[in-house]
Amino acid sequence: MLKRILTAAVLILVLVGTFAAGLFVSPYFIDAVVWLCSLVALHEMHGALKKAGYDPIVPGLVVAGVTTVPLAAWLGAPGAIAGVSLGMIAALAVFTAKHNYELKDLATTALALIYPLALTSIFSLINHGYGGFLGLLLAIVVPVMTDTMAYFVGVTVGGKKLCPNISPKKTISGAIGGIVGGVLGAFLIFVLFDWTNAISEMHYLTDDLWVSLALYLVIGYLGAFVCEVGDLAASWIKRKAGIKDFGKIFPGHGGLMDRLDSIMFMLPIVYLLFACVNAVSA
Repeated sequence: MLKRILTAAVLILVLVGTFAAGLFVSPYFIDAVVWLCSLVALHEMHGALKKAGYDPIVPGLVVAGVTTVPLAAWLGAPGAIAGVSLGMIAALAVFTAKHNYELKDLATTALALIYPLALTSIFSLINHGYGGFLGLLLAIVVPVMTDTMAYFVGVTVGGKKLCPNISPKKTISGAIGGIVGGVLGAFLIFVLFDWTNAISEMHYLTDDLWVSLALYLVIGYLGAFVCEVGDLAASWIKRKAGIKDFGKIFPGHGGLMDRLDSIMFMLPIVYLLFACVNAVSA
């Protein structure tokens, strides 16, 4: 427990430092961190798929890993699509030229290009497009609050298991606590940005306080739900691969994929929220 808490504290400090550098130095600093994280996550997913008996096509992963996040930061959504597409083209070229890959290997390559690579690239889309700093905070705070509340409520209350075949330790009480945590996380962002104007120089969700509150609560609820689905999906992949964690770089937490599993599912929700708000207000 102590190791887990200390690692979480260090991660929070790194996150705060990254955001500070992105705000006061250059937003591309955040992109550089996202790029590094995407490469590490891609490596961890490749390792998990290998242990599950598949053989993802490495040249395709390399091409997409090198290009997707930089293109997303530079060109937006078209750049992200182009990076993933280039990786898929490279994978198909190798699959066609060499005859030691099976269709299942090509399919798992496509999986890795989307999860985690395409999903993590949405960080840069939010950073430079819809949402900005507010969107990045929502994409991180809601999952973190969801995971934290789910863990502590589950440990404290216990009760009936949620999905014992996937994750024996997760409980229904923990899942409910996670939903509450996600809503509280979204409400906290609402208070800081819209209600108290504590972060006065940042843009807000809408010009109507009550509409903003409703949107925050909805995004907190939906976000918490998809975050818990993301956590279960990652657990199921690990179980199928026969591994406990995707990696070991964070003591008590596993690998980077183990920390991003919920956040990756939150990113498209946040991106769509701001895209819709922008479309309505235009």
